[in-house]
Amino acid sequence: MTPANTTGGEGTTLYYGDLSAPHVLQVFLEMRDRASARMAQTLLDTIRKGADGGQYVVKFHFAGTMDDTVGGNGDQKALGALAAASDEGQQQFIEYLGALFDNQPFPPAEDKFSQGAVLLSIAGDVDGLRSADFDRKVSDDTYLTWAGESIATFESFGLPGTPAVWYDKENIPVTTVEGEVDTDPQKFLAAIRTS
Repeated sequence: MTPANTTGGEGTTLYYGDLSAPHVLQVFLEMRDRASARMAQTLLDTIRKGADGGQYVVKFHFAGTMDDTVGGNGDQKALGALAAASDEGQQQFIEYLGALFDNQPFPPAEDKFSQGAVLLSIAGDVDGLRSADFDRKVSDDTYLTWAGESIATFESFGLPGTPAVWYDKENIPVTTVEGEVDTDPQKFLAAIRTS
């Protein structure tokens, strides 16, 4: 089963915006990754506005490194819940993405994203997201297999980790050499304009 608002050969890429937009912004994140959360908290609104204005379509790619290294399946479960949100609409999807990062459990080893009740509780903060259909998909892990397939495509991009952003295949720096999140909306927009 493939969720709504997906693209790519196997429908493994969630997108936000209009696929016919003149540019493509590819955003690489991981749901249990602290740096991904910091980037989302800094840039997600800016990224969303550019897509809303028709400048580009955003294609989201997700890693699952924490599931492999720390254990658990919170990356996969959270992505499956995001897929269910995408069925409700693009607005619900992107707002839920932000809400999940705002409520990212710490430390990652506790893996609270693996609990359907936690994912549903956070979904309650997003207008128009909670419905019987959405709740059932999260509780029944409707998109868990899809999420695993989506995460499996991450390696094909050859990235060392998350977060990362590409604008029409050009890397837009969002982290320092040390791996710290290093961007602000103005710097990000300037980088896109000059690329």
